[in-house]
Amino acid sequence: MPPASHGLRVLGPIYLWDRRPQLMYERAERRSEHVTPDILALDFDGVLCDGMREYFETSRRTHRRVWPNEKAPDDDLFPAFRALRPVILSGWEMPILLRAIARGADQDAILRSWDEVRDQLVRAESLPGAVLVRTLQHTLDEVRREWIANDCDGWLGQNVPYCRLDELRRVTGEPERTLVVTTKEGEFARLVLDSWNVALAGIQGKEAGIHKCDNLRALVADFASAHGRRPTLWFVEDRLETLQHVTTHSDLDDVRLFLATWGYNTPAAREAARHDGRVRLLDLDRFRRGVSSWL
Repeated sequence: MPPASHGLRVLGPIYLWDRRPQLMYERAERRSEHVTPDILALDFDGVLCDGMREYFETSRRTHRRVWPNEKAPDDDLFPAFRALRPVILSGWEMPILLRAIARGADQDAILRSWDEVRDQLVRAESLPGAVLVRTLQHTLDEVRREWIANDCDGWLGQNVPYCRLDELRRVTGEPERTLVVTTKEGEFARLVLDSWNVALAGIQGKEAGIHKCDNLRALVADFASAHGRRPTLWFVEDRLETLQHVTTHSDLDDVRLFLATWGYNTPAAREAARHDGRVRLLDLDRFRRGVSSWL
């Protein structure tokens, strides 16, 4: 009987091809194929843009309009506002947060249980809660639009990129499609990105009126319809709660999730992410080096 060649196993008089080396190669090849995703979905605030000064000033102007008979919050509240901004889920909460700080609310309590602090302040107002929320949403957008109309360059200057623009353009240009998925009005994100000369495949903002999970689901469906296969999709977000919500949807199990450690999150959130089976921590240095270095 002749000796077995590489990759063959002898079983009696029968030669069987041992596919283990081939399978290992195929698995490695599949891994390398998707180092760059088909679709890269990026949050805007806290991932691409640090707009903290803009949030603070917009919240101050909104506060003056909604509560005109009260003293406007001072500049010296900015450090506390910056430190506590990670608790915010939706823009309308920012003037409430500023109001809480101005009234001397305990900062540890805000970090620990913002929902309770926020709801208590909302219930104490003369306007019913739902009306107050709508008023704050409308006023925030109105204040921004007026600021842009009167001083567009000044407004844009309050929105600062986290990395050099050539780095950002390189990162967003690597995948086949890169999009922004944000709870901000898309028009504001587009103004900033256009001023940075960063071209994307699309911006899905608050006006879409859907949860980010639905944004991701639609991106998958659109790509599959056009290409006849499911895409590789990576999602970078600075709120751990948003990423964890994605993990509750089984049809999004193959979406890679990244927590932007430089964004609006807390040390506690980053520590929790370290022990999460789905969420990967992504630091700014690795982000700016390009998607091929993220895994």
